[in-house]
Amino acid sequence: MVGKSNANRVTCNASKTIHILVTRYTLLVTIFFAFTSPVFAALDLSEIGVGARPLGMGKAYVGLADDTSAIFLNPAGLSRNDNLNLMSMSGSLLGDVNYIVLGASDISPMGKFGFGFINAAVGGIPLTAVTGSGSTAAVVQTGLTDYNSSLIVFSYGSKLSRFLKNGAGSNVALGVNLKYFLQGFSGGGASMQDTRGGGMEADLGFLWDVNRWMTMGLNFQNFLPESFGGKFVWQKNDVTEGIPMVTRFGGRFKILGPSGLRLSAEQKFDLMIDSENISAQNRPVVMHAGVEYYPFEMLCLRAGLDQKPRATEAGTGVDNNMTAGVGIVVGGCTFDYAYHQFGDLSENTTHFFSIGYRGEEKASEKAKQRVERRKPTIPLAEVAPTPQLKSFADVPANYWAQKPIIYLATLGIMDGYEDNTFRPTKEMTRGELAVLLVKAKGFSVGSEVKVKFKDVPLQSYEAPYISLAVERTYISGYPDGSFRPAKRVTRAEAATILARFSGLYMKTKVKERVFPDIPPKHWASPAIAATKEIGLFEYLSGKGFGPNMYITRAEAAELISKTQFAKDKIEDLISGEK
Repeated sequence: MVGKSNANRVTCNASKTIHILVTRYTLLVTIFFAFTSPVFAALDLSEIGVGARPLGMGKAYVGLADDTSAIFLNPAGLSRNDNLNLMSMSGSLLGDVNYIVLGASDISPMGKFGFGFINAAVGGIPLTAVTGSGSTAAVVQTGLTDYNSSLIVFSYGSKLSRFLKNGAGSNVALGVNLKYFLQGFSGGGASMQDTRGGGMEADLGFLWDVNRWMTMGLNFQNFLPESFGGKFVWQKNDVTEGIPMVTRFGGRFKILGPSGLRLSAEQKFDLMIDSENISAQNRPVVMHAGVEYYPFEMLCLRAGLDQKPRATEAGTGVDNNMTAGVGIVVGGCTFDYAYHQFGDLSENTTHFFSIGYRGEEKASEKAKQRVERRKPTIPLAEVAPTPQLKSFADVPANYWAQKPIIYLATLGIMDGYEDNTFRPTKEMTRGELAVLLVKAKGFSVGSEVKVKFKDVPLQSYEAPYISLAVERTYISGYPDGSFRPAKRVTRAEAATILARFSGLYMKTKVKERVFPDIPPKHWASPAIAATKEIGLFEYLSGKGFGPNMYITRAEAAELISKTQFAKDKIEDLISGEK
């Protein structure tokens, strides 16, 4: 150990050595070691926690986010997938930088929760000291140190309609991250003592489905100011520093696919474009662009451009790094590979591999529909019904609830909107469900309202339907004399209403769990058991029930189509008798 000024130089030299290493490997360079002072800079490892899928598309993912990688790039994307999601990636860059990325997320009655973990480590970093003075001065190696950095993320994502009335905000999702940082050096003797620290930060993300083919995303990463706890504290010299905020804005454009600009039942082609702005000084705004193409459902091809800032003699510039990737989906399991350039050096080109799980609902549903079309003995896909089936711009042929929706719409049981959309993800209200129940039974209503409620205007369209549905005991009002027609209906409430509607026998007690998240003592357990037994909730097979989740219009169509009353009418429709 040398004098105080030399000690600072030791630390600076170690910092510069690490900076050279990390710049070479580029796995961490985008997160910036700000090694211009004797103090080490805190790292946000979110840059490498994105998985091979986004890396293959140049990390243009803010508007596309729909799996566990959303934790690290836009947590609002967690709400776009109701399945259990898993993701893992690990490797060693050039044999020196070892990293591991883990992510998991799953649905709950309150929304989708996720957990992420990233660790990166560099071993055997040389430490130097200056000996002598003047012409005899020399830099000598005094030892080695190891660097280790970890990031722990707790994430949440949900549609905005969960918090608003009347289904408002069903096309907007939000997400938040709470992040904990741990970082430090080990070994290296007294010069590296206490060179470790910890801190926290938070992210805030949004997704907006502008229309059926365009989604815009926005993510504020590390948006907490230091006064609110967004900081990193080093034990050495008790130094506190902020973590630069990163603003990402981008969009996903469905060019080809079930809901794309050009409709296709089998192929999908998406274009993604993002911009990234870091609050640190002298950091240029960079762009990310990527494409994702599914020639068929099991194979995906990707390519992209991932811009990154770089130091130049004139200040800062931008590297245009080309990327490419391949993805395979089998039974909901994902295998992704990404090729990524880093700067001008060919030896910095890196290969990434991820293994994960996204669920098999979409793939299995497409397979079922293709089988149905090929079976001549099943009339659903072969017989041309009379009258001609209705169609909607936002309900493609391979949509999971497409058949129930078009059958009920053609029968006049469920209506679409004036713009030729059905809005399948819009959440159902009590008033809308009352209308649906009465229409499914085929009852005709006039203007007479026998059962009146203080919050249901007599002149409203729903009033006679609500009156008849209550009179028939399909649905009931509240003790305060209200019906609350704009209140959204949960799955547990829907099960109870449909059990009454179908005249099902409900046990007073249920001894076993009907769904993994429905304990026997749950208030709706008897109704859920009864409706599950006749196949009403078949679409939730293998998943949690989500008793507090609001049913959507697509779910309502699926549920009603499974009741005997609607089944009979659908059979008549497709047989051509009606």
